Amino acid sequence: MNDPRHIIYLTGFMGSGKSTIGPELARKLGYDFEDIDELVEKSEGLSIPDIFRLHGEEYFRGAERKVLSDLSGGDRKIVVALGGGTLTNEGSRNLVKNEGVLVYLKARPEKIFQRVRRKRNRPMLLKPDGNTMNDAELSARLAVLLREREGHYMEASIIVSTSELTISKSVEEIVLKLKGKIL
Repeated sequence: MNDPRHIIYLTGFMGSGKSTIGPELARKLGYDFEDIDELVEKSEGLSIPDIFRLHGEEYFRGAERKVLSDLSGGDRKIVVALGGGTLTNEGSRNLVKNEGVLVYLKARPEKIFQRVRRKRNRPMLLKPDGNTMNDAELSARLAVLLREREGHYMEASIIVSTSELTISKSVEEIVLKLKGKIL
């Protein structure tokens, strides 16, 4: 098994800051940065919305798990931004918990709503026909997804609230909490 100190996984709902905080955290620690969504798109040769549309969520979660497995096989020091639903897959969840340190970037629901309401590339936030949701529908969908995923996020060994922190303050807090765990 890989030395868990080599991988820091960032989890949290879409809009919690994984893809913006991750590169800064990696830079601060001298680690590489990888975004799981980008790696899945590269390995599949399709955008995430296209993967969902053509193959469905279960297929996407399998592709995610394969990419995670490939990342865990080396000794690279990396910060990995997970997808908001990565931990809903038991295989991915077990791999993450066994291979690294899991950090939950927690954001308040209203902050998440503000951050994602204009995003058009989030398959989980589209109607079944592929159209965008109105604000009320989106708010209700976010509440359901957060309720479904929160338990998995709370399994993290480090939790940082990103709602009121700047990117640099979030990174500082994560580094502080990593001391004694990996640093």
